[in-house]
Amino acid sequence: MRVIELTEETPSVLAPTELTQEEALFVHKRFGAQVAVSFPTILTNNCYALRPSGYVGQLPISSDLLIRISPKIPIANIFGMLEYAYNLTSFKLFDDVVDVAVIEDLFERLASILARRVLGRVRKGLYSSYIADEGDLPFLRGRIAIAETARGMLRGATTLSCQYEEHTADVEDNRILAWTLYCLRKLPFKRQSVQRDVRQAYLALAGTITVTPAEARECVNRFYHRLNDDYEPMHGLCRLFLEHLGPGIEAGEHLFLPYIVDMPILFETFVAQWLKERVPSELQVTPHYRVRLDANVNLIFDMDIVVRNKATEQVLAILDTKYKRAALPDQADISQVTAYAVQLHAPKAILIYPSSQTQPIEVRIGDISVQSLVFDISTEDFGGDAFLSELVSVIT
Repeated sequence: MRVIELTEETPSVLAPTELTQEEALFVHKRFGAQVAVSFPTILTNNCYALRPSGYVGQLPISSDLLIRISPKIPIANIFGMLEYAYNLTSFKLFDDVVDVAVIEDLFERLASILARRVLGRVRKGLYSSYIADEGDLPFLRGRIAIAETARGMLRGATTLSCQYEEHTADVEDNRILAWTLYCLRKLPFKRQSVQRDVRQAYLALAGTITVTPAEARECVNRFYHRLNDDYEPMHGLCRLFLEHLGPGIEAGEHLFLPYIVDMPILFETFVAQWLKERVPSELQVTPHYRVRLDANVNLIFDMDIVVRNKATEQVLAILDTKYKRAALPDQADISQVTAYAVQLHAPKAILIYPSSQTQPIEVRIGDISVQSLVFDISTEDFGGDAFLSELVSVIT
C-alpha cells in the first residue's frame, strides 16, 4: 500500500513518480472538496501540488494508494473537541482510549463504544413507544372508524376499520442507531474485535428495527426523558459518524478505514457547545440560528452562534467561526458577519479563529462593532478561559 502523507491546510509537492496523472484526476474529481490539486506546469517544475482544505482523515484513491491527512493539532485535542461537540462526556472516552496514537484509531474506538452501548441497551430492552396505526381487523381494537367500516360493510366486508396505537421499539430513536451501524459494518476496521462488536450490534437491531437512511441533523434537538436518556450520547456518536463518513467515502476492497473529518464543522460545533456550557448564567447561546430573508427568492441566513441576554432576549452578538489560519481576517468574512448583525440588529459581530496566527482586528461599520477573537485549539486547554473572559468583556 502506497501512502501519501499530508497535513491539513499545508501544500505538498509530489513528483510524477509519486502520483500518476490518472490518480491525480481521480483525486480532483472525487475528493476535490477535500484536497485541491494543482497539475504539473513549467512553473511547478512538472510536479503536482496537493493541499488539503480543512479536512483530516484517509481517502482511498486506488487499490494500492491511500492519502492520509493528519491534523495540525494534537490527537488529544481532537478527543476534547469531540467530547464537547457531540456530547460524549458520559462515555468517559479518555478512560478507554488513552493509547490512541492516530485519528484512525480514534474512529475505531468510538465505533466500538457505540456498538457496546447499543448491545447493552438491547440486553436491557430497547426503548419503545406508541405510534398511531390503522387497519381492517377482525376484532375491535382502539377506535372504530365508523365511515370506513360502514362503507366496507356495504361491500360485504366482515372486518372493522380501526384506529389504534401500537407499542413498538421500531421508533426513530432506534432507527438512527440501526442506520449508523448499517453504515459502519461495511467498513474494514483493523481490529477484529471492533468489526465483531459492530456486526453483533447491527444484527441485534436488524430483526426488529427498520433500517432506513438517517441524516446527521436527525440526531440533534431530540426529546429525552428518564426512559431514553442514555440514547443522547449514542445519538451524539451517530451524528459524528453520519457527518464524517459521507456517501463519497466507501470501503470497497481496501484494507483500511476510509473517513474524513470536516474540521470547520467540528470547530464550529465544538465552540457552540463549549460556550453553551461555560457562558455566565445571564447569557443564552443559540447555535445555527436560521433567518429567512424578505426576498423574492428563497434566501436564508444560517448563523453559527447567536448570543442573547437571557432575561430580555436582546441579541448581544453574532459569532461566526472561521477555521482558518490566515494572517488577517478575510474581507468576505467581515462582510458576512456584519450582514448577520444587521439582520438581527446586533451591536457586536465577532469572528472566531482557531489560532493566534490570525492577527486580531477591531473595526466599526455603521453602528456595528466587528472584532476577531482566538479560540486556540492547539493548546492543552484550548485557551478556553482566556477566550471566554475576552468574549464576555466584549459583549457585556
